[in-house]
Amino acid sequence: MVDSLKVESKPSAQVVGALYFGFILTGIGTNLLGCILPALSAAWGLSDSHSGFLFTAQFVGSSTGALMMQSNLYKSIVRGYVLLVLGATAFAFSHGHFAPLFLFFYGLGLGSSMTATSMIFGRMYTTNRGASLSLLNAFWGLGAVACPLLATAWEQFESPSSIYLGLAVAATLPLILLALQFRYLSQLRDVVTVLSERTSKLSLLIPLAIFAFLYVGVESSISGWMMTYVHRMGLASGLYAPIATSFFWIALLVGRSVAPVVLRRISESGLMLITLCVLLVSNVMLLLSYTPAMSIASASLAGLMLAPIFPLCLSKVLAIASGPSESRWVFAVSGLGGAVVPWMTGQVASVSGSLRTGLAVPLVAGFVMLLLQLRTQRLISDRGTGLG
Repeated sequence: MVDSLKVESKPSAQVVGALYFGFILTGIGTNLLGCILPALSAAWGLSDSHSGFLFTAQFVGSSTGALMMQSNLYKSIVRGYVLLVLGATAFAFSHGHFAPLFLFFYGLGLGSSMTATSMIFGRMYTTNRGASLSLLNAFWGLGAVACPLLATAWEQFESPSSIYLGLAVAATLPLILLALQFRYLSQLRDVVTVLSERTSKLSLLIPLAIFAFLYVGVESSISGWMMTYVHRMGLASGLYAPIATSFFWIALLVGRSVAPVVLRRISESGLMLITLCVLLVSNVMLLLSYTPAMSIASASLAGLMLAPIFPLCLSKVLAIASGPSESRWVFAVSGLGGAVVPWMTGQVASVSGSLRTGLAVPLVAGFVMLLLQLRTQRLISDRGTGLG
């Protein structure tokens, strides 16, 4: 693959630092709704079905935000953070009124900023894209790890929705820092791709898009419903719910941090296959959890197995697609997974009267991911693209 990225210099510490810090905030922001959901449901009188609709509003917005991507990555990322700040502020003061609408615009900001950041990293580090994206997503995981404890501590003193105002204030920092980097970010250009024929690209991008859709759905469903699921076990201490959720994100953070090292000893396809198989085991363990130890263990194993999957999938997508016009729809489809699968989990839980039954939805999705990985890897191997 020929690298056509032309910039005058390496990215400055300000650019990299702002991107990493912003990704920490998007890790918090993506999972914040699930962490405050028990308190929010009690305050606003929400059913599982209504709660699931809030997830849908946020992730449909995130998916739409990915579709708004432009070749000018500078405009895309600045617009994303502006929408994030405005949407979070509006939701903080909504008191439940028009909450889905505000979460939609908040999701627009999340989707635009996260997609733009991933594409910027994909263009800054083309020779080790998979490792750099794993490290970037580790910072996202750091925010996700902190989210449950931050939300639990905040609820002791303030209303649950008001934490979005704090997030909005924090997000103004990367917004300002990145807005000052017009000269560097506007130089980032697309790279020449591995495949030249559009038909060949689509035959690989379509299954990868479906795979990414299911991945985001599984991650969002498990993490989003974890607090509520453990809370309903009726355990003696209410701390087990945020602990289990935090362990999920800690495991995901650790997994993404060590993924570059693991990839020196095992192929990407081999790592994907192992993690998907063990992910199914962890999902079964989650459904069978009746004790604090088992719920924490299953949450940790699920997070560890999910860790390398999305960065490796994203690396393949960015290597195949030649620019935002060809890859943004994949990001959009993946974002819809976060809207659909948690919503389906809530619907099944409402119909069956059991959230445990509802969590069978991500288990089925994980099995389909395994089948897609086997099919996609076979296509890549047959065509000798060098993406395996």
